[in-house]
Amino acid sequence: MAKTKIGRRAALGTALALPALNVRAQSEPVTLISHRYPALEWYADKMKSALPGVTVDARLMPSGDAGQLQRLQFSAASPGMDILWLNGSLMAFYAKNGWIEPLDDLIAKFKDEYKLGDINPTSLKGLSYDGKIYGLPLTTNTLMYAYREDVFAERKLQPPTTWEQQVEIAKQLHSPRRSGTTLSLKWDMPPYELSSVLNTVGDGWFDKDWRPIFQTEKGQKAIDLYKRLSAFAVPGFTSQANDENTVNFAQDVAATGQQWATRCATMDNPQRSKVVGKMQWAVPPGGRQALSTDGYAISKFSAKNKEMLFRILAKALDEESQRGAADLATPTRRAVLNDPAIQAKFRWYPAVSKCLEVGEPLPALAEFNEAGELACKRIVQAIIGQMPVKEALTTGAAEVTELLTRRGYYKG
Repeated sequence: MAKTKIGRRAALGTALALPALNVRAQSEPVTLISHRYPALEWYADKMKSALPGVTVDARLMPSGDAGQLQRLQFSAASPGMDILWLNGSLMAFYAKNGWIEPLDDLIAKFKDEYKLGDINPTSLKGLSYDGKIYGLPLTTNTLMYAYREDVFAERKLQPPTTWEQQVEIAKQLHSPRRSGTTLSLKWDMPPYELSSVLNTVGDGWFDKDWRPIFQTEKGQKAIDLYKRLSAFAVPGFTSQANDENTVNFAQDVAATGQQWATRCATMDNPQRSKVVGKMQWAVPPGGRQALSTDGYAISKFSAKNKEMLFRILAKALDEESQRGAADLATPTRRAVLNDPAIQAKFRWYPAVSKCLEVGEPLPALAEFNEAGELACKRIVQAIIGQMPVKEALTTGAAEVTELLTRRGYYKG
């Protein structure tokens, strides 16, 4: 394993040393380092033609490699990376370290020219840290409440507006043939899966000073409720994440549950689904469900003109581009997402629009990946009965507090 890691680091170090990356002249190519999936490939191509006479060298790779190469660039204060893909978690870490440019002034300056006021505020919030915006969002994924519309019609049920109602619905629909609900508690899903219930029944994850509050009396009530819900979940839910959850719905194994918007299209794919036309979506009980935003940022160490780099991003993410990518990723521009023709073509988009209006990104804490893992380990132990709920949450909160104390929080 050590040799493998060294080999990868060496390979990435070689990539950093390439002359094309260490550019300072304005005529040299703009370098993009990005994760790769179809929507990102689409927008990378749009960047290449965004500004006349400006060449964009797009380096697309798996997310882990992209993140590692980005961090190597940042640690060397290298001017060899100009634009980078990131998500909310990476954004908070990069912003805290001062590695990426705040974009508020540029957004204000070019707001009218690129119609930036059309971008969903929730999507911008997903790429914000400490009150500043650090990225332009290309897509915001949201958890949605998925349910069997035909089964609900037979039972004369309506989508729940509270998690207590969801427990009763799951209980009513649970049978040996079809589970009442899905749960997805395989890491790294628990922070997303649990956000809605913790944000609505509980007090949330943290207070304004980043002290844990998921262990409060209301937080204990939220997790106890989820523990009761788990009695009607598909077996093996602690080892299930996005892929398994999608299969559970598509193969008619579960009647309700939370599902990412990016997985809705699979439900109507006859080659992969037994429930074509039978699934419907709504806002999860109480709203305030988890969002995950992907976007592009500008490196603080880039020697390129920052306005020119911003124009590349704004042009690549304009309305025309987002219309072309509507089948690849959820648009962040309201003119596209709320277009009746688009919503008719992608029948889950009306529910997506409603979810984006009420959802919330995970806490913009640079250490949230570590803190969330500590907290959710204990929360899952509570849900499956390995520890009493109060003890598990209190223990998790103490572990998170110790972590953040070591990282310099709570001073004074």
